[in-house]
Order: sequence, then structure tokens, then C-alpha cells
Amino acid sequence: MTAMRKLIKDFRDYQFVYYWYEKGTGRISPQLPTLNHAEEWYAQQQRENYTGPERRRCRKDNHLLNQRRSTDQQLNVDIDISIQKISDLKQSFAA
Repeated sequence: MTAMRKLIKDFRDYQFVYYWYEKGTGRISPQLPTLNHAEEWYAQQQRENYTGPERRRCRKDNHLLNQRRSTDQQLNVDIDISIQKISDLKQSFAA
């Protein structure tokens, strides 16, 4: 059983970044500039780690009601730590 991956949104060096995190392992992806990059990285990792035969002709399921693969689901940020960092930055400029 693989660990549960979490998508983190962060604010570093005045830029928003996204990365994947696993408890016990830490950050498992590079810092990615957009949510789309995070989605592509995740899908690529799933394809690389899948050991069974590929039965689909298309890598993306276009049937909105029939999204079985985790990579077919639209990603959502699990933990947003950028909010506090932005707030802290605003406070430092206001002082």
C-alpha cells in the first residue's frame, strides 16, 4: 500500500509553488509553478509506477461521469500554507 500523497500550495521567494508530499517521506516532487504542472507530474508518476497492462487508448478519460483513475480526477490543493505566508508578508510591509 502506498502512502497518501498530499498536494501542498506554498509561497516561496515571492512565488506560488505546488509540490507533492508524503507523510514519512517528505516532499516527493520538485517545486512546480502551476496546478497544471502538479497534475502532469502526478499523472506521469502514476503511469511510471503502474505495472499492469495499459488498456486505454487515451491517457485521459473523457467521460466526466466515468472517471475511475485517480489521474482522471481534477486536482485540489490538500494543504494551502501560502495563506499564512502572504498574511505575514502583508504584516511586515504594514509595520
